[in-house]
Amino acid sequence: MSDEWLDAPWATAVICCVADPAADLDSTMAHGWPEWMPLDMAQADPFTRVRLGRWLLREKTDEPSTIISAGVARRSRLAFLPPQDAVRLMRLAGAWVGASGLTKLLRTSDIAAAGAALGEEAVAFARQAVLLPRPTAALMSEIGVSASPSAAALLHCGAAMFGLAIGAIPQMLRARLGLRRPAPIWKTVVEACRDDTTGEEAFCAMRRLGRKTMVTWSHWFN
Repeated sequence: MSDEWLDAPWATAVICCVADPAADLDSTMAHGWPEWMPLDMAQADPFTRVRLGRWLLREKTDEPSTIISAGVARRSRLAFLPPQDAVRLMRLAGAWVGASGLTKLLRTSDIAAAGAALGEEAVAFARQAVLLPRPTAALMSEIGVSASPSAAALLHCGAAMFGLAIGAIPQMLRARLGLRRPAPIWKTVVEACRDDTTGEEAFCAMRRLGRKTMVTWSHWFN
């Protein structure tokens, strides 16, 4: 592989993913980490955190070049978004697919619970989302949208859409995504990272949502 990718706007994110997989670690995923080294201390020190990440992935033997190749691919590049922004995007996607139900909650006492589960930004975004083109029935079925989903369920629907948008990725990258917090959400993402006929639609939806709300990295997909 040539070094041309190093000049890409997403190159730094790929390097960080390869070198520092524990940067956004969910503490519940640190199985077997020695008790004599408190996890918060390990995460606070960059050098120790890198060692922690390597230790957690000690059984994964893929070459880093496989992760770099994923960054070169347009759809799988989504996997390298800053984790906090990625979760934010999943929340917005959840609000998009459940917009009609969420807007009905805006004048009820249930809106507080919805905001706690899905995020205040996502619940507010539902007002705009009702005006966006609706997902196809195939995509709604693939991400498991029920007739009356709860806000928490919508977050998992958004995570499933994010995974479908990424598509099939190397096992080494899947393992890194599975370490992130919150673990249950990223587990849903990893399980949905596969080749599927609705993947391109999911990707286009994620890119559209990103252009509206996260312009700092939306140019990654131009």
